[in-house]
Order: sequence, then structure tokens, then C-alpha cells
Amino acid sequence: MTELTEFEDEDDTEIESAEVRHFSDAVLHSADWTVETLVSQLTRQNIEMSPRFQRRDAWSVTRKSAFIESLVLGLPVPQIVLAEKQGQRGKYIVLDGKQRLLSLMQFTGNAAGEHNAFRLRGLEARSDLARKTYEQLNDPAYENDLNAFHNYTVRTVVIRNWPNYDFLHLVFLRLNTGSVKLSPQELRQAMFPGDFSNEVDDQAGQSQPLQTLLGRDSPDPRMRDVELLVRYLGFNLFLPEYAGRMKDFLDLTCERLNAAWSSRRDEICEAMHAFDAATAALIDIFGADGVARKEGSRSFNRAIFDALVFYAANPVVRQRMLDHRDRVRTAYQMVIAQGDFLNAAESDTAGVPNTYARLHLWGKALSEAIEAALNLPTLRPARTTAEKAGIDFAGLGV
Repeated sequence: MTELTEFEDEDDTEIESAEVRHFSDAVLHSADWTVETLVSQLTRQNIEMSPRFQRRDAWSVTRKSAFIESLVLGLPVPQIVLAEKQGQRGKYIVLDGKQRLLSLMQFTGNAAGEHNAFRLRGLEARSDLARKTYEQLNDPAYENDLNAFHNYTVRTVVIRNWPNYDFLHLVFLRLNTGSVKLSPQELRQAMFPGDFSNEVDDQAGQSQPLQTLLGRDSPDPRMRDVELLVRYLGFNLFLPEYAGRMKDFLDLTCERLNAAWSSRRDEICEAMHAFDAATAALIDIFGADGVARKEGSRSFNRAIFDALVFYAANPVVRQRMLDHRDRVRTAYQMVIAQGDFLNAAESDTAGVPNTYARLHLWGKALSEAIEAALNLPTLRPARTTAEKAGIDFAGLGV
């Protein structure tokens, strides 16, 4: 496998001032639950930690063991932050602490997957507990350790009466400003549960081209594979409705496709398969380490990938790209060197003008490279000061 793919950050966190007025309506409550209470809430499924989340496991057993050791020793651990689900009192979404909660579920034998009921390993202070399972701590010799584990109080902040999804996104991003940033798609999967969210999770996790693209051999624990697929589906199905805020657009895509799953299932699944074929073709043409990279950069650029996969998903276009791969690579090198395209891929990438520019400029260059007239998106200007510009698209034809 290739090395894990490095992603470029995208700036799409601006929140409309009208929404901020309601942020003070949220109520933050400190619950300070014991480990025993947290495990009880998890096993009763009051905290969303479904097997779908469990399979996207980011921590090694050694790191999980260090966390458990800290609880036994009474050492400080970071707080857990939950948001109570709207209309479901006592049911929670995890904003911060998913891996810690998953470690508790696995250690106590209440999870799914290969790490369930894991044995402690790599301990620094309590080497006598090495190779011990949770069940083995029930031995009278470890009674004090088990009690210390169960009774450890974890600072748990519960957010109730949150006003809108913008608020949760802001909290989520503020909590994840460290060296390893979580993908907002993790939060999106919890906010918009449903058949579509389940299917897009499954399809992304099973996609060999996506795993190759991300340099992985298993589903991405940050759900960036799911995000790439949702981005494609959004542009493929709802491009004329794109208003310039990627976060809102992806939220709406998930919400709408969950609601329309029964009537649009075949169409959505067909689009997912087209995405897989398009990703495989792009890897074939550019190499896994060359897809959606700027000149001299190792970082994967999601905004550029959106444009590449947008056209490659069409089977006729895809085959012509494969038939003229040298010309396609040359066209890409020329486009990526253009100031207009580069600017559209580097700043305000979520804005309508730059989103249109990426799709139009690459579509025009690709059309010439494969010698086929493609239907290209057109920019719809704002007709009034209150209206925003948009992107019109009649569908990709060859």
C-alpha cells in the first residue's frame, strides 16, 4: 500500500451572523459520569456508538491500554463532550471522546470487531496488569483495581437545546484543533442517521479504489472516504442547488438522500458504483500518489478531486480518458499550472465562483484532450443583491 494520504485543509467554517444569535440558547451541563455509568449508557445504546462507528477504529491496542491504565491509576484524562439528540431525551451524539468511549466498550467486552475484550499491553506503570482482560480483573487479587476503574469519574459535558447544526459543527471543530483533526463527516453520520448514511458508509468502507487512494487497507477512521463519496453524490445529484458552503451542502445531501432512499435507491447506488469506477480510472491514469495533487505537492486536494471525478464518472468520458491517458495527464499539468485554476483550488474553495471555475476549466481542458464535446457547467449570476450566484448544469453528455 502507499503511505497514508495527506489531506489539505479546507476553510469552510464561516457561520452566518443570523445563526449565531441563537447559540446562547444551548445549555451546557456537566454530568461527570463514572466509567461504570458511561459503560451502562453505551451498552444501552443511549450514546451513539454503533458497529459502524466501531469498525472505524483509530487507536491501537497499546493506546487503548494506556487509557485504561490511566483510569486504574486515577490519572487525568480528557473530558467527554456529548450533544443530546433533538427530540430524544437521554440519547446522545459524541462530539469529542469517541475513541475513549470505544476503548471502554471494547475493554469491557461490549463492542464488535477484532479488538473486543482486548488484553492490556504496553503498560508503563502497571506491568503486572499486562495481558489481563477485563474479565480477569474480576479476580479478588485485582478487586481494588477494578473498583478504581469502575468508579473513576470522567468529566462529561452534555450540550442540550442546541439551536442548529451550525452550532454542533462549530463545537466539533473547536474541540478538534490538535495535531489529529477529526473529519466533520463523523459528526454528519451521527446527525443524519438513515438508510443512505448506512449505505454510503458501507460502500466507502468496501471501496478498493478509495482505500488505495487514501493509502489504507481498511476503512478510514476519520471517515474521509465517506466524505469524498458524499461530495461526489452532492455535485452529481444537486449541483444547481450548491450555494457555496460545502458543510451545509453535504449536510443537506445526507438529509435529503436519507429521506428519498426508498424512491432513489437504485439511482444512488448506480452513482456510487460510477464513483468507484471513476476513482479506479483516475488512479490508473495518474497513479495513486498523483491524483488531485498540485505541482510539487504531496497533499491530496479534495477540491481538485471533485472536478476530476465529476467527469470521470461518465462511462463514455472515462473510457476516452483511459484511451488518451497521456493527453489527459498533459492537459492536467497545463490546467494545474494556470493561475485561475490554482487560485480556485487554493482559496475559498467552497465558494460558487471557484467551484464553477474548477469544474469548467478542467472540463474544457479534458474535452480537448479526449476530443469529445462535453456539456460544461455554466455560472448563473445573481439577479438581485439578495440572491447568490449558482451553477447550472444540464447533465454530462458526450
